Amino acid sequence: MKRLVTITGPITAAQLDGYLIEERLLDQIMIQISDRDDGNLEFAFQERDQRYLSPFSAAQQAEWLQKAMIHVEAGCPLETPEGKSAWITDAVPAKPKSPIKAMRPARQEHDLPPGLEFLRRS
Repeated sequence: MKRLVTITGPITAAQLDGYLIEERLLDQIMIQISDRDDGNLEFAFQERDQRYLSPFSAAQQAEWLQKAMIHVEAGCPLETPEGKSAWITDAVPAKPKSPIKAMRPARQEHDLPPGLEFLRRS
């Protein structure tokens, strides 16, 4: 089960620069990677790049997306649409535990020494 994550936790979408797949031909063509909740990742070209990609056959585009899938599974760099670093993982990391510890329970009546009964909570 694969998941997309950043340093702050799981995300639903990331992108990959096509330069890593087909250097000059796909430079600045972003490949969208979507995290489906079933553990599968979906790869697709962005809508804004369809006009540029239209001269290429569907088979060629599918081959590039297959290469992208192999690169992503090998750990190539991804980014969120906002430009933050992202990667895939097999399991979503647990949220870090808070460094703040819970307070101990209030003292019982018999814990107070004589003369300090005024400190009891009412």
